[in-house]
Amino acid sequence: MWDAIVIGAGISGCSVARELARYKLKVLVLEKGHDLCAGTTRGNSATVHAGYDPDPGSNKAIYNVRGSRMYEDLCKELDVPYMRNGMIVFATDEEQLKEVERLHNVGNQNGVRTEICDRKRILEIEPDMGEGVIGGLWIPDSGMVCPYNLVFAMAENAARNGVEFKTGCAATEVKRGDDCWIVSTPDGDEETRYVFNAAGTWADKFNNMVSKDTFKIIPREGQHLILDRDLIKYTKTTICQTPELLPTGGHTKGMGLMPSVDGTIILGCNADDVEDPDFSDNTKEGIDKIVNYFEEKWHFLPISKHVPKFPRDAVITAYGGSRAHPDRDDFILGEPEDAPNFINLAGIESPGVTAAPAIAIDMVKILVDREHPEVNTDYKPGRVIKKAFRTMTPDERRAAIAEDPDYAKIVCRCEQVTEAEIRDAIRRPVGARSIGAIKMRLRAGMGRCQGGFCSPRVLEILCEELGKTPLEITQSGGHSNILVGKACVENGGND
Repeated sequence: MWDAIVIGAGISGCSVARELARYKLKVLVLEKGHDLCAGTTRGNSATVHAGYDPDPGSNKAIYNVRGSRMYEDLCKELDVPYMRNGMIVFATDEEQLKEVERLHNVGNQNGVRTEICDRKRILEIEPDMGEGVIGGLWIPDSGMVCPYNLVFAMAENAARNGVEFKTGCAATEVKRGDDCWIVSTPDGDEETRYVFNAAGTWADKFNNMVSKDTFKIIPREGQHLILDRDLIKYTKTTICQTPELLPTGGHTKGMGLMPSVDGTIILGCNADDVEDPDFSDNTKEGIDKIVNYFEEKWHFLPISKHVPKFPRDAVITAYGGSRAHPDRDDFILGEPEDAPNFINLAGIESPGVTAAPAIAIDMVKILVDREHPEVNTDYKPGRVIKKAFRTMTPDERRAAIAEDPDYAKIVCRCEQVTEAEIRDAIRRPVGARSIGAIKMRLRAGMGRCQGGFCSPRVLEILCEELGKTPLEITQSGGHSNILVGKACVENGGND
């Protein structure tokens, strides 16, 4: 029997797994996707929000602020890139200035540093801010992270401390057994003393199986565009509009320009309710909303001084994901009264990436305070990972190549990813098993050519490391095979 089963391996599930690994517990993480971070977490804006926006006293506000204050040390420990670049919420008319003042008051109540700025002050922060911006809100403690990089790091840390992960293994049912919970999967039933429900857009399904205190998750799809890294030199601050109320509850922080920790620029996002909890498609309607917004508002942004019109030809890709908006319009945390030892981390929409590490501490504390498990005195903090080749100095590159000649073989030219790094990503704890998994861990295929050059070699390396044929390698698990058959079959020279 497991001490705890975590359903879902996004930012919430892997934060829980990492906290549970601090104790001598038998822990299993179930993820229905072919890889970690297959759902909501991979499809967001990568912003670490300071906490100026959530309603004071709400779970969102409490854990947003706590989580934000953890990020610098957390990312340092896990060797994950993080930058505190600040955020400007800009205003172009008096009505928006009233919203800026409201956000400033909310931020003060939440204990977050904010500053109401006139145009002069805005220009001190961003000298190239466009004409027509009359003021705004400056949030200096806003930051950026790569959310899937963080999830992989958390999972590796948990795995090196004894937590087991099963990907491609969906929880299908949770029911009460004799003094335990029974979690059904395609591989059979698993018995556990505790369940942590971190199932994202499916969290309502599992809660409603075990409790009369039901709720509904409304999948809210958002898309983003990525601009080529050539433009990153023109921006340093996250810049967004004032929030918008949505017809089915809650609000969106609006469209924003976010300089990523990886040297690209993220634009987005739209917010459209959908029926399918797994919906993550890029749609023409969603992309058009983003493009139309930035074509109209581009002149307000600092980058417009150097690139006067929205650069359609600099858009290198788009991505989408569905956020888990709950009908209660707040994070749903802890045990339902009628389902002890079943612990929800549900409705974790924005600012979920920021809040998740702090939420996990308190949710795991429920188990710890009740069961008093033995502390894992052999707990190993962080993870063991080598520096990315693209960030190495010339001397560091020479040393890496001397140690492993595969560092001299560039596979992804756009992102400077080497064969040595790809092989390491496959061999690591909870390692990569598809072209998409390599892409998420290393950025191989995320550059200007979007994998046009490197994908064939990545496929070959996966075959060599996993002992598979090219026909078995997928883009992202399931039936996403890259190759579907042989064009010809050798038969003694007569093809």
